[in-house]
Amino acid sequence: MPDIHKITLLALLTAAAVAGRLMIHGFNAQPATLIIILTGWFFGWKMGCAEGMLTALVSDLFLGFGYWTPFHLAAWGLIGLLSAWLPKKHWIYFLWLILSGFLFGLIMALSYFAFSASLLTVISLWISGLWFDSFHAAGNLIFGLFSPLLFRIFRREAEKIKAGESGRYPGR
Repeated sequence: MPDIHKITLLALLTAAAVAGRLMIHGFNAQPATLIIILTGWFFGWKMGCAEGMLTALVSDLFLGFGYWTPFHLAAWGLIGLLSAWLPKKHWIYFLWLILSGFLFGLIMALSYFAFSASLLTVISLWISGLWFDSFHAAGNLIFGLFSPLLFRIFRREAEKIKAGESGRYPGR
């Protein structure tokens, strides 16, 4: 039977990520990527990937579906998945906050193949969007400054899940 605590936590984190994305939509700097990274970092690759994909899917319900939706799913899903495998060092975490903004942009640039079969065109469009991707990376870093508070919350929830899986959690 699926763990109700994990499902509830995933739903709450998705709601927070989607609300953050919708609240600041248009600037390409939103807390969604940070929440996805922290989910993967603390709860593992399955929850990280699910968080990324659910955030993309639910936020696109509000913002609109299009040719980009599968690329949103892939980009944020991959970021959540990779976040679980990062060494637990703060400097790597902050570097990943920056790199994930550019990784997201690179994956989204692959959607340009829907309009052009020319690799040169796709590369030039990706390069022209690097400025926009830098806002995503900077936003991730700025939101990452709130990480000490978020680390405590995420760590506490991860400990509850771990205790529940071992049978020590009284709610189980």
